[in-house]
Amino acid sequence: MDEARVIINLKEGIIELQGPVDFVRHCLDMYRPTIKGLQVLPQDAAVRPEKTKSLPRRKKVAAATKAGKGKRASCIGAIRSDLEAGFFDKPRSTAEIKQRLSEAGLTFTENGVRANLRRLSLAGLLDTARKGRSVRYQRRAQS
Repeated sequence: MDEARVIINLKEGIIELQGPVDFVRHCLDMYRPTIKGLQVLPQDAAVRPEKTKSLPRRKKVAAATKAGKGKRASCIGAIRSDLEAGFFDKPRSTAEIKQRLSEAGLTFTENGVRANLRRLSLAGLLDTARKGRSVRYQRRAQS
């Protein structure tokens, strides 16, 4: 099988093709229009590579879309409804509360859940029981 080799030097932008004759002919046919286009450029013109266009960023979908599906949208509202349903009759940890919310199809960060539990305890709806670093929340006893 015959091999062919072509070296094209467009002012040190060297293109070198080597391989079977059919392959080299095919590549030359592909590059021929580009090479002819470069020959008509002024001698002092520098060829700059084209910048790739970046795609526009996708907008983030707000969490409020969950409210449109008929589910509770706010963390504090979800915790209040669990409070009314009797979930806090026993002491509950933050992880248990977060698990309960995720089972209802709601996702909140652990810090968000903790902040809302703290608000409810300051409002007098929940009692906190601390044991070391762990905190458990329970319905405030009616007096």
